[in-house]
Amino acid sequence: MTHSIKAECARIVSIALHPFAVFALLNLLALWRLDPASLPRIMLGMAVVMVVVWAFVWQRHCAGHWSTVDASSKHERPALYALVLVLLIAYAAWVGRSSPLAIGVAVVIGMLCVAGVANRWIKLSLHMASLAFCAVVLWSLYRNASVVAFALLPLLGWARLRMARHTTVEVLGGTMLGLAAGIVLLSLG
Repeated sequence: MTHSIKAECARIVSIALHPFAVFALLNLLALWRLDPASLPRIMLGMAVVMVVVWAFVWQRHCAGHWSTVDASSKHERPALYALVLVLLIAYAAWVGRSSPLAIGVAVVIGMLCVAGVANRWIKLSLHMASLAFCAVVLWSLYRNASVVAFALLPLLGWARLRMARHTTVEVLGGTMLGLAAGIVLLSLG
């Protein structure tokens, strides 16, 4: 494979396994299994969160405040963390305490808080954290989907390294954070 083909493959993998896509799929699968009646309402809430975050990201990038659309520099991340945390708290209220997803949303909020604090020293890969989290959580819902998610972790790690968005330590750290958060969620369920 040539250099440009590898770069394009890495970009496609990073887009396909973006945290939004991974969490949307996890939400969809979890709702399908646990609470299918709430699927339209909960997915609407998630869609609103995603649109608001993407509008913010796009504005920051187009205005020249960010070098890439995925907040690649450590100094770009605090504003993104703050916005996502506020939106996730609103989303948790939308989901409601009685929803089976409520604890999952709370654990994801905790995971992002850890990543936000750690950002002072290390830019953990949120791509890796989200996929690792979903791989663990899916184990209790759809084992085959969980196996696929676990199998995709090395490919996503390669893509994040190939695109020079993270170091090996940041990829591994993000993976460990996601695995730990997933295990916490399963232990609470």
